[in-house]
Amino acid sequence: MKNKLPQGYVIKEISNLDAFAKLWMKPGKRFFNDRSLFFTNSDVYTKKELLTYKKLREHFGSDKHFRINLGLFYKNELAGWSWGFQENATVFYMCNSAILEKHRRKNLYTCLMDAMLNRAIEKGFKKIYSRHIITNNNILIAKLKHGFKITGFELSEAFGMMVVLTYFPQKIVNEILDFRSGLNRPNKKMKKIFKI
Repeated sequence: MKNKLPQGYVIKEISNLDAFAKLWMKPGKRFFNDRSLFFTNSDVYTKKELLTYKKLREHFGSDKHFRINLGLFYKNELAGWSWGFQENATVFYMCNSAILEKHRRKNLYTCLMDAMLNRAIEKGFKKIYSRHIITNNNILIAKLKHGFKITGFELSEAFGMMVVLTYFPQKIVNEILDFRSGLNRPNKKMKKIFKI
């Protein structure tokens, strides 16, 4: 994956979770300001329930779980971000990414996606996935072109209907997925794996 950032842009990994949150959360509200969205900090929860959620979140964000926080900058100004975390021993979840409006249509999302995938693959994750609103065509197309595969659909209380996209770094796993979906017949290697 060798997409080149346009001149003036740089991607930086930000290890401090609080610093990263302060960086992206304020501009990020523009992407999630729809009153129909439902989050865990919604006013349907009691103060006690919100405190419990806060404690769980603090524990989850600790050093016990591997995270990647990337900031995309143009001349020291935030242009976008991407962050994700380890879900289990083999799975990495690309949780949230965005490019601010004035920086779009410059291949920046693809470069940010490359940076995230490269780091996750270097760590040894076997499955890297993300979830997206089902009509977010720009992101869906970018990820499908990049080798992600549709692996599911989900009805989310926060965002509505979503599509699950998964990236498998190993070629054989992609071939198995194509076989499982009915797209291709099993090749010699798959026949050996499945003993067919």
